[in-house]
Amino acid sequence: MKVFNDIEEVNLLKSVVTIGTFDGVHCGHKVIIDRLIAKAKFLSRPSMVITFEPHPRLVLQKNIKGLKLLTIREEKITRLNNMGIDFLLFLPFTYEFSQLTSEEFIHNYLIDKLQTSAMVIGYDHSFGKINEGKREDVTILLKKYNIDVERIPEQDVENIAVSSTKIRQALSQGDTKLAAQLLGYDYTISGTVIHGNKLGHTLGFPTANLMLRSDLKLLPADGVYAVRVKYKLHWLKGMLNIGFKPTFKSNERTIEVHIFDFDKTIYGEVLTIQLIGKIRAEKAFNDIEELKIQLIEDSKAAKEIL
Repeated sequence: MKVFNDIEEVNLLKSVVTIGTFDGVHCGHKVIIDRLIAKAKFLSRPSMVITFEPHPRLVLQKNIKGLKLLTIREEKITRLNNMGIDFLLFLPFTYEFSQLTSEEFIHNYLIDKLQTSAMVIGYDHSFGKINEGKREDVTILLKKYNIDVERIPEQDVENIAVSSTKIRQALSQGDTKLAAQLLGYDYTISGTVIHGNKLGHTLGFPTANLMLRSDLKLLPADGVYAVRVKYKLHWLKGMLNIGFKPTFKSNERTIEVHIFDFDKTIYGEVLTIQLIGKIRAEKAFNDIEELKIQLIEDSKAAKEIL
């Protein structure tokens, strides 16, 4: 898969295209992308995903508090590449860009720049500036410009309509199992191992403290989780704590992972962590001994889940 960061870099025409933020690259997105690839192969055309950077809501809703993403740029690239897309275009999203009408976007980008041959889009997808309270019917406009368009129906999992918003809500409640069902994979975070205060060593459960690759990455609710940890080429088992360590009255939110049967020094290494299941919420203990007893129980619970 080739990645473009601006439409002026694109030197191919007649692609079969889909457009969206694709945050999470979830089950619903997969259906769209699988159909996109199949249609492109049938037409003997390249497949292209057009997405935006930054996320449009970060530009249009600057006052929104705490918007976090399911997939940062690198994760999105990896997941789309693994699906078999030919080309990925990141369009820079600015306020000025957001003021384009649907027809201006179709004419200036999809026709003049890309000469798009066909599109596959979601059941409720539209694009372009909202005009007098309602969006133009992009299906009619696309057909006006002789772009074949196919809309994919809404996708449900366990009678829940799949959406990035619902996945964020599930994670904010610590429901990693529901999030995994809607995503189609276990939710993943990545970060660099940094120095901590070594409390884990004192407790008999040494931990690797993580600094996330991006401040925009969504973390699930505070608590203890059973996880799988990718270290270099190996997948290991462990338990993860996210939170403020109330027993020690910390005011800093940290991410700490204890890897079972592991004793390497890995400062500066990048770990990828799959969140498999939540064990418990974070809580304050009366003393360190009480916390140690709980950590032993947590490790047993994590191993049972894994």
